[in-house]
Amino acid sequence: MEEKINIAEILKDKPQGTKLYDWLYNIDVESDTISTTDTETVVWCINETDNNTTCHRGYSEFGTVRGCSDGLRILLPSKEMRDWSKFAWKKGDVLISNDGKKEVFFNGFTDDTYALFKAKHGFEVLSNGNTIYLAGEDGIATSDYTLEDKDATQTYIKTIEERLGGKLNRETLEVEKPQPEFKDGDIVFMKGIKSELFANCIFILRSEYKDGDERAFYYAFYNVDDKYTLDEYGNTKVHYSLRLATDSEKQQLFDALSKKGKRWDAEKKEVVNLKPKVELKPFDKVLVRDSKSDKWRANLLGYIDKDEYYHCVYANWVYCIPYIGNESLLGTTKDVEG
Repeated sequence: MEEKINIAEILKDKPQGTKLYDWLYNIDVESDTISTTDTETVVWCINETDNNTTCHRGYSEFGTVRGCSDGLRILLPSKEMRDWSKFAWKKGDVLISNDGKKEVFFNGFTDDTYALFKAKHGFEVLSNGNTIYLAGEDGIATSDYTLEDKDATQTYIKTIEERLGGKLNRETLEVEKPQPEFKDGDIVFMKGIKSELFANCIFILRSEYKDGDERAFYYAFYNVDDKYTLDEYGNTKVHYSLRLATDSEKQQLFDALSKKGKRWDAEKKEVVNLKPKVELKPFDKVLVRDSKSDKWRANLLGYIDKDEYYHCVYANWVYCIPYIGNESLLGTTKDVEG
């Protein structure tokens, strides 16, 4: 014998005004209140009659005519969907398709007919045996799914959490990822948002950073998309959550610093020169140029001004290196060997 579904228990968790259907009178009604006495539980609904006056209708707790608990069930979820066990689905319930190839989280019905529903975090087994993940869907036929059992539900939750790397909140259906606190000297990656013109970047934190801080301070910063490097202290707006950089991402930053003749000293926590800085004196023999595409020229050093321009005989230059030890670079565009 089919177990009776207690409609009053289902409706008590639904908002007042939930749309329902009276099969006997072929009319739509709205849930109003549930009242319990010593002898019965009554589900009260309201509807607008033909003469536009409000009519209250009472049903037993099993959706039958009031006072006839063994009678024909006339109160149904809708004209299109009449299964109270499916109407009882709650947000976060795990559903499985009738063919067993797809599992999803129930995320509410599409409309008041309850014939279609919305889903999140779905896994579907394709005909070739591969499994694909579906973040969200709408318009799925209610008739094609049933409620998954308890053990399978726990297994599915674990699968989703492992797949998305966080803890599933079944009330919001959001996967909440732990946000670590980063310490001074950590190398982090920040994902870009192309539509908002933010670039992917890697930088070395210069102070602790906690999730929610608006800005992060850095020792060195590398813009992955535009390929430029800043090796001086600065800060950037955090427009997306940070994570620790992978080894390959760290190497991108180190390579970018190296091209500027710099390296990261993790022990001292500072960006340092790859080669010790040579102290130049007036009248030293030097090689000079203004850009890396220029050829090195021989000259004599005069002095270095506060803007770090090298003033030599007849002109000032951007780049200046000792001539001794670098004789082979004269007349070439080669860089100083590390």
